Amino acid sequence: MRTITTEMIIGLIRDRIHGIDAERPLSGETDLWESGMDSLSSVSVIVAVEEEYDVEFPDELLTREVFSSAAAIAAAVRSLV
Repeated sequence: MRTITTEMIIGLIRDRIHGIDAERPLSGETDLWESGMDSLSSVSVIVAVEEEYDVEFPDELLTREVFSSAAAIAAAVRSLV
């Protein structure tokens, strides 16, 4: 089993949300919503993470809080594998 790191999630976010780190670099704790993520791009991130790590987020994890930062997303993915 491979470890899902915050850096891996940051890479996926950069691939899916173009320009998100234009004003300031992303870190694990960067608030993605304040950095330009919207509901449409959050769906793109959800799909990318599910495909990349072969997981499916249950409804209770599909919250703004879970997708607030790369660290929170990585923790959610780790809870599923």
